[in-house]
Amino acid sequence: MDKVKLKEALIALEKHHIDEAEMKYDDFLLGNLLDKTEVIDDDDQSHHRQSIEISDQLEEQAHVHLEHLETIHKISFTPKKVVEPGAVISVNGRCMIVAVSKPMFTIDGRNFIGISTNAPIYKELAGKKTGESFVFNGNTFKIESVY
Repeated sequence: MDKVKLKEALIALEKHHIDEAEMKYDDFLLGNLLDKTEVIDDDDQSHHRQSIEISDQLEEQAHVHLEHLETIHKISFTPKKVVEPGAVISVNGRCMIVAVSKPMFTIDGRNFIGISTNAPIYKELAGKKTGESFVFNGNTFKIESVY
């Protein structure tokens, strides 16, 4: 398993998400600025306040992805013997990478999901080795491999 390629893919995904968030933010701002040359009534001001809340949420999304990017850069993706940040694990046929929360993505035809150390399942996985089992949400899982 090429963990360098995995790290590069995670970095590329986060950069893509940052770019998307920034474009959505910029587009939103352009479409929601008040025109000071026109009469502004109470309804316009109410919509403007709502727009500010939405723009804050869009800006926050970009910051979250920037934090994810920093986290990925800091993690060592060297081979692992136990589940810890930077580990890639196979559990019941599913591959997880311990770094940041990320929905399923595919590299070289193989599906991965990203989990953070704050994920509830990580608390059950942390420190475990290949062959060990754990219980999560009432289900038993077996760690097939740790890379």
